[in-house]
Order: sequence, then C-alpha cells, then structure tokens
Amino acid sequence: MGRYAGVIVVCMAVLSAGCELFTTRAPQEPLGSNGEGWNLPLTPRDVLTNLENSIGRRSDVDYSHSFSSPDVGVAAFVFIADPQTAADNPGQFDYWGLTEEKRFAQTLFNPANLPLDSLATVTFSVSQERVVSDSAKINAGYSLHLGHLRNAPRRMEGQLEMNLLRGNDGGWYIQRWSDLRNGGSPCWSDLKAKF
Repeated sequence: MGRYAGVIVVCMAVLSAGCELFTTRAPQEPLGSNGEGWNLPLTPRDVLTNLENSIGRRSDVDYSHSFSSPDVGVAAFVFIADPQTAADNPGQFDYWGLTEEKRFAQTLFNPANLPLDSLATVTFSVSQERVVSDSAKINAGYSLHLGHLRNAPRRMEGQLEMNLLRGNDGGWYIQRWSDLRNGGSPCWSDLKAKF
C-alpha cells in the first residue's frame, strides 16, 4: 500500500509541476471580430480608415462599429441607395438601417462568399469635409474591389455623402450614407442589392 501511495504522490507532483495540461488557454480572436482593425474614431476621417481596415480584414463586427445607433447616444443609421439601383430593386432600400447593414456585412465577409485569399480593398478620396460641433459631413469618391464568388460586381466606383455624429463615447459614427454611381460604373448600392 505504501508503494502505491508513493507512485500516486510522484504522479501528482509531475502533473502539477507545470505541464499546464489542465489549464484553460485564452481563446483566439476569430476572423470577423472586433480587434486591431477598429479604433475609436476621434475624427470623421478616422471612420473612413476604420471602414478601409474592416474591409481589408473582412471583419463584419469592425465594419458595423462605424454606424450610428442609440447604443452610442445618436440617431439610428440610414442608407440612401443610388437612385438607379433603388429603382432596379423596388422596396429593397426603403428602410435600410443598421440591421440591414450588419446583415450585408455578415453575408459579404462570409468566407463562402469572400474567400480569405481574395482581394478586398477600398480607397476613399475626400473632396469635402465639414465639421460643426458634434456633426460632420464628408463627400468622397471611392473605389471598392472585392474578389467575392457571387454574381455581383467586383469593382465598384462612386461618390458618397456621409453625415456623421459624435457619440457619447467621443467617437464619430455614420448616421446617414448616400451613395451615387459614377457614370455607368457599378456602385456600392449595386453590391448591397446582391448580398
């Protein structure tokens, strides 16, 4: 009996001596989560940087953080589609808010639709920025390139007008986004219509 007790004591000592077999490890950040790609936007242009980063990282969570909601103490987000796209898709954009924007991002960034090794970039060229107290307006051109697998445009260009509001956390958020195509090029609204 004493022999078995000694073996048990030695086994327990070996197991508890740092092999960490039974310790809980920290979970890894899943793709599409809030992380290094989103920073509290302290200026209106920081919102555009966050959008660029979230698209490059394929993060629906980071993307969604860019839009206003009562959670940050500002009016709810509204998207105004390009008039031609809205006419081609009756009813789809009538009440496009934060819920629809989140669903769009989740579907777009799903690896089954946008593989991890595919192109995902957006660039903005700001033509006008006006800040008055806790509100701002940005007019910018954009070029969006996505290597998705759906029957939808992969290269989009257009103009956007964003109204931004400062939230109760001091950050800026998109409250209203109007999209316009450049000539005959597909625009962001066309992509949203397909996702």
